[in-house]
Amino acid sequence: MELVTFFPERLRKDWLNAGLDSSAVREIRIRVGKRVRVIAEREIGLPFVYGEGELEDIFRYLCHDSVYAYDEERKQGYLAVEGGHRIGITGELVAADGGYIAKYIRYINIRIAHEKKGIAQNAARYLIGTRDRGQPLNTLIISPPGIGKTTLLRDMIRIVSDGECGFCGCSVGVIDERGELAGAYRGSAMLDCGERTDVVTGGDKGHGISVLVRTFSPRVIAIDEIGKQSDAEAIIHAGVSGCAVLATAHGSSLEDVTRNKELAEIIRLKLFDRLLILSADERNFRYFEIFDREGGRICGKSLLREPV
Repeated sequence: MELVTFFPERLRKDWLNAGLDSSAVREIRIRVGKRVRVIAEREIGLPFVYGEGELEDIFRYLCHDSVYAYDEERKQGYLAVEGGHRIGITGELVAADGGYIAKYIRYINIRIAHEKKGIAQNAARYLIGTRDRGQPLNTLIISPPGIGKTTLLRDMIRIVSDGECGFCGCSVGVIDERGELAGAYRGSAMLDCGERTDVVTGGDKGHGISVLVRTFSPRVIAIDEIGKQSDAEAIIHAGVSGCAVLATAHGSSLEDVTRNKELAEIIRLKLFDRLLILSADERNFRYFEIFDREGGRICGKSLLREPV
């Protein structure tokens, strides 16, 4: 994905001259009257500043000049664009039907979706059940924002779906509320989630699970960023329906997660057989630790295949 494709023609010269490695860029942060900043292996301040007019042009370009067609997404504070990239937008909010919407957009954060195929290989062998041969265990991936839990979950989905790393290969249902996990755009997955995977975009987790269980009979349900009471109910529904669950949640440790009332309840109920803690060091390498449902350590701090 070339960075210039996020910008209208008149602004592309800036990005062509910046000489950035597109594959390393995770975020582009644009603030009115401030230098544009890029988050890659380190934060980079670029030598140009955009005003209100430029941010309006960028926003309209990303909406294909059909601003009102994106009203529902704008109420959530972001746009999902082709390729699975997520554009955070904010500024002055005004009341709109069913929520709030940014009237004057003054801040944009372009979060660039990256695929890292094989990134889950080292962790995968700890997540296979012994009773149901080749089936994944219920697994919760925990990490702070920006460390790569969605990237890791996506690769786990692909591995399970395609039958790699000792998994038998089975149908996976993905609940992709924000279009970020499967890179869904207009309902179609833009990122590789495996050949036996079906994706529900939009709606909520409970409704998505009901749709999949009733009509697609998945062996595995995958959910990104749980943390509400309704999420626990949705996970229980999936388990009662005979599905294994792969999910992610925000947190830096098991202790951190239990400070969230809803997540603490999910862990207390022992809905997950494996708890995987994902972390990063100053070199941008990612590490994982794995615990069982009782909190016992199964795998000490180990390196993922490569930086996420």
